[in-house]
Amino acid sequence: MVKKVLCLLLIFLFFAESFFAADYYLGDSEEGQVLLAKASKKSKKKKSKKKEPPEDEEIIGEVTAINVDKNRGGAGYFSGISDEMLDLVVVGSAESLIKAYNGLKKANVDYLENERVLVFIVTSILKMVWPSQIQSLSIEEPEVTMKNLYTGAIDSAKNGIYDTSTGNKDFFALLLPNLLLAGAISHSEYYELAEKSLNEALALRPDSVLANYLLALLYTKTERSALAVEKLRAAAQGSKAFEILFCLANNLNALGRYDESKSVTDTLIVLYPSSIELLKLLARNSYDIADYSSAERYALLVLQQNPADLEMLLFRAKIFVTTGEYLKATSLLDVYSKTNTNSKDYLLLRSRVQKEWNKNSSLAITTIEKALSIYPNDKSVILAAAELAGESSALIGGKSGAQLANQVLASEPENKQALSFLIQTLVMEGKWAESYAASKKLMALQNPGTANIAEHARICLSLSYNNEAWDTASSLYARLPKDEKAIQVYVECLVRTGRGAQASRFINSSINGASSSMKSFLYYQRSFLAGGEAAQLSDLRAAVIANPRNSDALFRMYGIYFAKQDYRKAQYYLRQVIALNPNNQAYLKLNQDLDKLIR
Repeated sequence: MVKKVLCLLLIFLFFAESFFAADYYLGDSEEGQVLLAKASKKSKKKKSKKKEPPEDEEIIGEVTAINVDKNRGGAGYFSGISDEMLDLVVVGSAESLIKAYNGLKKANVDYLENERVLVFIVTSILKMVWPSQIQSLSIEEPEVTMKNLYTGAIDSAKNGIYDTSTGNKDFFALLLPNLLLAGAISHSEYYELAEKSLNEALALRPDSVLANYLLALLYTKTERSALAVEKLRAAAQGSKAFEILFCLANNLNALGRYDESKSVTDTLIVLYPSSIELLKLLARNSYDIADYSSAERYALLVLQQNPADLEMLLFRAKIFVTTGEYLKATSLLDVYSKTNTNSKDYLLLRSRVQKEWNKNSSLAITTIEKALSIYPNDKSVILAAAELAGESSALIGGKSGAQLANQVLASEPENKQALSFLIQTLVMEGKWAESYAASKKLMALQNPGTANIAEHARICLSLSYNNEAWDTASSLYARLPKDEKAIQVYVECLVRTGRGAQASRFINSSINGASSSMKSFLYYQRSFLAGGEAAQLSDLRAAVIANPRNSDALFRMYGIYFAKQDYRKAQYYLRQVIALNPNNQAYLKLNQDLDKLIR
């Protein structure tokens, strides 16, 4: 037994001496140090079961970040997934995402964790951004057990929160927080950050349909329709999804490019005949191009699906106010008022009915002043007040029509409506030089409008700028020979610039078959060409019979009888003029003077 113990002791001493000798030898040389370092590293790897990430990965929370490259598609956390699949997700159109979903889809237990996250990204974008494109598809969202910055950004967006914690690590980190923009809620506090991150994402991948579309949504929400159209055109290069084309049509409509908008919506309605939002856009678009029958038809189609849609109920009232069907408009406004009497659009329409149908300017002013008190900085309310003040020569909210119009022009010097209402007020006040200067500014703008061009010609006539008046009116008529406003100012210029024979021929050839309002106008203009007083009064009476509200004809009859010193007949016609223009201070003063003469 003692011999066995001694033998084991000798063997142990032998190996220990060999080990220390080797250690000493390796430690003394450079090569030895390298060998020892390698051995130590190998030993540590065997002891640790934790796998280190590849060198191109960066640990963020529990997962690594994806480094999206324009030419490659993706790396890092999603390594192992084909570049083709990653590229489809980066493009982000409905079509590419559906293709990626079908290519990645597996049984739930078979997913690798990064595949599961990528499919979660795909399904979330499809449901949040492209819902119209997956209505007939069965899209299953995989259960994600490991939460990370990508899933966190999506979950935040779904809950209406803009995730600012993702940073700008990669394409998805830049893009995913902005899925929030696809929702209806405004998040203006994040718009600047969203615009910056989306532009950075597009710098990486300019061909990303999703990034272009989300940026277009941001521009739409911030009323930058021209920029929105640019991004939507880029998105439409890679997808014809309903959401993209609808947004494009909406922004074209906002820019006044109605024909282009209608071209897009006409294509969409064939594919989506029951889409309420599309029907509403078609209704608005039809209204904007003065196709009121189509506008009402589309509004009715919406109301057939949803009779409680107050927006379209009020929109129908707007159509009827515009077409002069005031009884229908009043009926709809009465129905609407049972729900809301403080709506901006309701108040604007109600005031128009009161002014144009009830001929009650005082009540209309009261309604507009209520709108101003509720919406003091709303441009449409201020402009409506400016128009009413200009027409009635009254102060609204303590301001004249010119002051109200200038309130808008202070921030928008090229606002056509504001310029138009300013001109209207100046004309009512007889300030022809000032009205001419404002009108010249309006004429210098693109598409100033038929009514404004006609008014410019009349201002020129009042200042005896006959050549400019004729050039303006004749060119307008040549361009729009069937437009009533163009016809009327053309006839006026014929009469007032010494073209009497030409005017008579035109009036006599046009009077039969003309509408009642046009017939009244033509008789009134012919009265200036008539040879004697009897012929003049005959034409003026015919004008009033055709349109009892023709203030110009009534006022001219007042003038003829006043010149004959037949003051009672003069007052009879003047009072009819005042009934149509109850707030016109000039007419009221003339009536006071007549009262004195008759006494």
